[in-house]
Formats: sequence, C-alpha cells, structure tokens
Amino acid sequence: MIRAYWNYFLYVVNHKVNVMIECWKEGLYVQGIVHDLSKFSPLEFVPYAKKFYSGKPLSPEDGLKWDYAWLHHQRKNKHHWEYWVINPISKEALPMPKKYVIEMVCDWRSFSRRWGRKVKPTTLNLTDSIIVHPDTKKELELLTSREEKSSAP
Repeated sequence: MIRAYWNYFLYVVNHKVNVMIECWKEGLYVQGIVHDLSKFSPLEFVPYAKKFYSGKPLSPEDGLKWDYAWLHHQRKNKHHWEYWVINPISKEALPMPKKYVIEMVCDWRSFSRRWGRKVKPTTLNLTDSIIVHPDTKKELELLTSREEKSSAP
C-alpha cells in the first residue's frame, strides 16, 4: 500500500504543478498554490490512493470511503461546479465567482497538460453536461471559446 500512497502523492504534486502553471497564466497566484490542498487530507488521500493506485478492487467499505472522499473534495473546493449546486433535481446552482470559474477551467486544462502537454479545447467543452447557473455558463462559454480561438491553426 505504501507504493500506492507514493504514486498517488506524485500524481497530486504533478497535477498541482500543472494547475499552478495554468492559474498563474491567468493571474490566479494564490489559487494556483492552494488548489486541491484537501487531496492531502487523510479523508481524501487514503481512499483516492486505494481507488486509483492499489491495483485492487475496492471493498464495499473502501468504496463508501471513496464516495465520502469525493463528496468531501467537491464540497471543500470552490472550483468544482458541484460545490455551487443547490438542487440537482431542478438543476439549480448559484453563480460561481469568476475566479473559481477560471480555476475550474485551469483544472480542466491541467488534465490536457498531463497527456502530451497540449491543451485540448474539446476537453473544455463540458458546459452542457454540468449543472451551473446561467451566468456561470456564459462565463464558461466565453472562456472555452477563447481557448478554441487561441489553439486554432
């Protein structure tokens, strides 16, 4: 299990560096540093490491711990759209402050950076599959359209 913890630690550090690079491009210096710090808490760290790096299926107990860890992560990190949802059934959400919308896009960009270090605009086009306030959706569409224009040949 030590190897799983180490590999997950390396993944989180790599992810944080990639998000920090993207946030700093946007002038979000503090957010670039504090992004996803909750992943180092035992409540999140252990279940994430077991799920993604143990190489074994999760027991029902560990599966429940993983569910709690994911919920904890969404509820502690304002750059997750889920943080702002007030009623998933009626698809109601509060508007996200712009800095968190930008951090969310930086988070999405970081996954593209992880695989080949190129940002893929298609990765950013999630606005129809998530629950966000109409103002947040407009902001996301502006940001993602800017991405598409900057990566066009």
